Amino acid sequence: MYQSTCHCGAIKIQVLHLPQRLIQCNCSICRRYAALWGHYSKHEVCIISDPGAITEYLWGDKIIKFCHCSNCGCVTHYDAAGDSVDGRVSVNFHMFAPEVYRDIELRTFDGADTWELL
Repeated sequence: MYQSTCHCGAIKIQVLHLPQRLIQCNCSICRRYAALWGHYSKHEVCIISDPGAITEYLWGDKIIKFCHCSNCGCVTHYDAAGDSVDGRVSVNFHMFAPEVYRDIELRTFDGADTWELL
């Protein structure tokens, strides 16, 4: 198991295994967050947080909720908003120590235009 936290430690993330690749998206929000997304099914991720530590942000079509720490502001993960049964959560690997993810393949997703992996 691999574990990480936001900067202040109020949100803890545990994943059962490392992803095969990390995704850097260039859409308007992800490029601002500068996140490295690792995609998982919900049963592979455990997110533990202090009461009130997670703040959600929905934008655009409001189908994705980006989650960040209410205290330190770190963007930790995102998942489907509302009643979606998507069953997926994406973890920001910049919350992990660099040595954890340095050897994982990095791909760019063109979320700004073509919606294709580059």
